[in-house]
Amino acid sequence: MKEKISLSEYRSLAYSLRPIKPLGVCCSNVLMEPVQVEPLEGRNENQVKRTCIVKCPECNRMYTSKWD
Repeated sequence: MKEKISLSEYRSLAYSLRPIKPLGVCCSNVLMEPVQVEPLEGRNENQVKRTCIVKCPECNRMYTSKWD
């Protein structure tokens, strides 16, 4: 995974990406690799339904996904 980013940086990137279901696939049924997880920044981990940004290792397309 990459360096930690701020919540605003994460949201800026995540809102421009298409969503994909957890364990979803892109090219030729390759599992996605998480590259960023939504930062908590002072929020309660139990109350926030976090997302993550995943990347296809074959075509390098990125998507958002639930982090659970």
